[in-house]
Amino acid sequence: PSWAPPPAADAWLGSTYALVADAAALAPLQWACGSSMTPGSSTSGDALQATLGASPACGDSGDSRGRTTVMMRNIPKVLTQAQVLQLLDAEGFRGAFDFFYLPTDFVTGANVGFAFVNLTTAAAAKQFRAHFHRFSKWGVRTAKLCNVSWARDEQQGLAANVRRYRNSSVMHSSVPEEHRPILLVGGVPVRFPRPSKRLWTPHTNCGAHREGAQK
Repeated sequence: PSWAPPPAADAWLGSTYALVADAAALAPLQWACGSSMTPGSSTSGDALQATLGASPACGDSGDSRGRTTVMMRNIPKVLTQAQVLQLLDAEGFRGAFDFFYLPTDFVTGANVGFAFVNLTTAAAAKQFRAHFHRFSKWGVRTAKLCNVSWARDEQQGLAANVRRYRNSSVMHSSVPEEHRPILLVGGVPVRFPRPSKRLWTPHTNCGAHREGAQK
């Protein structure tokens, strides 16, 4: 493959990216069970939660064994990616997750209220869900209580998340690093695999909130 991970991450990433290095094997971005979203399309934070999040059909129902990717909801929108990552580390999960994405409203610069986290093991994912259920210690004045659900089946695991976002418009060079999905090894960010095709420039209103969206 054309992309080479940093030396310190070679052993960890090698087997994972063998699954996704071949561009021809990458599936189209699936933003919901059985549906897709055009890169750069405009949608609200609430609509994104409904579209991207877990659902009874392909999220929380059924056997949870082997699942590692969760969706955190009700994150205060004033928090930045760095602040949420610092919070996860402070709560004892540093090094326990290898993928993190806090979608951002490109108009306001604020997060849209939810994040995806892939834990390194199924046991860690279950512990994460239990720990952050009704979590309220955000470090800012808010009444929000965290809700954590399983991400949908097609977004389970590190390789699935790499496939999902590698060629997404959110990885375009015009998008600030702090607004993109990130990979981590031992709590330290490492480079995301380079896109295998030309990326769309995201629309400036991508992720914008409609009036009345959750605050």
